[in-house]
Amino acid sequence: MELEKRELRDSLVKSLVSEGLITQEQAITLEIEKERSQATLADSIRTLGLMDEETLINFLSSKLHIEIFPLKDFIPSKEVLELVPQEFITKFRIIPLQREGNILKVGLSDPFKLEPLEELRFHSGLFIKSYLVNKDSLDSFIKTFFASSQETRLEEVKPEEEKPSVVKLVDLLIAEAVNLRASDIHIEPGKDKVSIRFRIDGVLHPFKAPPLYLYNAIIARLKIMANLDIAERRRPQDGGFQVQVSGRSIDVRISVIPLVEGESIVLRLLEREKGLFSLEELGFSKENLTKYKHLLRQTAGIILVTGPTGSGKSTTLYASLLEIRSVEKNIITIEDPVEYHLDFAKQIQINPSVGLTFASGLRSILRHDPDIVMVGEIRDRETAQIAIQASLTGHLVLSTLHTNDAPSAVTRLIDMGLEPFLVASSLKGVIAQRLVRVLCSNCKRERKISLSQLRKSLGLEPLPSDEQVGIFEPSGCQECSRTGFKGRVAIFEVLELDSSFDNLIVEKASSDEIRVYARKKGFRTLREDGFSKIVEAKTSLQEVLRVLGDE
Repeated sequence: MELEKRELRDSLVKSLVSEGLITQEQAITLEIEKERSQATLADSIRTLGLMDEETLINFLSSKLHIEIFPLKDFIPSKEVLELVPQEFITKFRIIPLQREGNILKVGLSDPFKLEPLEELRFHSGLFIKSYLVNKDSLDSFIKTFFASSQETRLEEVKPEEEKPSVVKLVDLLIAEAVNLRASDIHIEPGKDKVSIRFRIDGVLHPFKAPPLYLYNAIIARLKIMANLDIAERRRPQDGGFQVQVSGRSIDVRISVIPLVEGESIVLRLLEREKGLFSLEELGFSKENLTKYKHLLRQTAGIILVTGPTGSGKSTTLYASLLEIRSVEKNIITIEDPVEYHLDFAKQIQINPSVGLTFASGLRSILRHDPDIVMVGEIRDRETAQIAIQASLTGHLVLSTLHTNDAPSAVTRLIDMGLEPFLVASSLKGVIAQRLVRVLCSNCKRERKISLSQLRKSLGLEPLPSDEQVGIFEPSGCQECSRTGFKGRVAIFEVLELDSSFDNLIVEKASSDEIRVYARKKGFRTLREDGFSKIVEAKTSLQEVLRVLGDE
């Protein structure tokens, strides 16, 4: 917050005294309040209650030559309201009023807070003309035009308010998370407040914390929405529900686990109507994309996508099906859960409570004349065995596995109890991936580093060269919510397993031995793909190291 200059403040305080609006003693009190709170003159006068609102804004208007805008009965146009982000309005208490050409008129009750106006000018690309408005009218205006969607501010909810306030609070929480592109909401009891965090682009960020007395009501509301037992606090529970946010249908999966301090809830947000990504949009390098498309042209065999939870494996599988879909092919999937509905495939949701598991479902699928089968995850030996048998009988099988890299998928299947010769015969390729945050194009900043040092930082073999290259780092601006990043992109390694790998697999070679051999055939690791994306200014060195770890 930018405070008014000392000279201006002193001049205004003298005018207040000389015009009889405050006494000399009150002027001294104003200075004490300013030193205590670092508040602006307007805020200090309001806090101390030295004069009524109308007198204050009339005084400021005359001394600062800022016009007063009467908000009574004023209704802004929808187009004007959409010019300013709602988060900006509720945070800085600055409202859009009218637009005339390239000038945006805004209303504010404190003319000394200048930094937000500059931020708004930058964001909107318009010249800003400010008007003074009555603070009470401003608060009422914001509540009227924004409370219906997001404005119910968490810190304003009082204990004496009725239960619908908690309903509105939970609705706000989910809507805010969706609008901020969060994938998950974490809710748990804190020391004196409810801890709420949003996972945005793979990283948890704290959200406004409501007081602790609302914790039980929030938990109960979410359990009711998910049709869970609100009285059960000793056992984990899982469920889900659907909500509409700005016309978008959102599936919410809920997980509740008991803690010593209470219960922890995690909400996973899935937008059903969100369009599928193509392979080209995921972040494949030209070389890796060519390799992977070649794998997908196989008519039989297994292709695995590996990586930890939250690394984008499902997105890659869906993009793969989109790439190879055809009216001439019968595509069947078995998933947990079905995250996106495909109009070109038959999709099955597993339901262990009635005996529908990945293994049993896969057996049924094979009797349904499939060409391509997608198995959400190979979790056990039984599922892996059926998938291999399917691939050896003329079906293309796509699935996921939890391994750190592509070569480890080979050894993992053998460790699960599969015969090495069957793995060698059926496994056609493995894609390992991670998600890294994309640098904000609006605020990323460049620095120079030698290529040799960059490769060394990533654990890659350094080059005997001092050639300098420009890489970019995060900065932070309004566009990226001050994080320096906006969105995510995948880094990949694509391992094609041709017949030359058969002996290694049959002899149960280690993942390191498979990697060494693959490197001789042009295999590029996750770190090398990360290196390329750093040089291409898509992400930062620190981000790749955060995701892949130091080596």
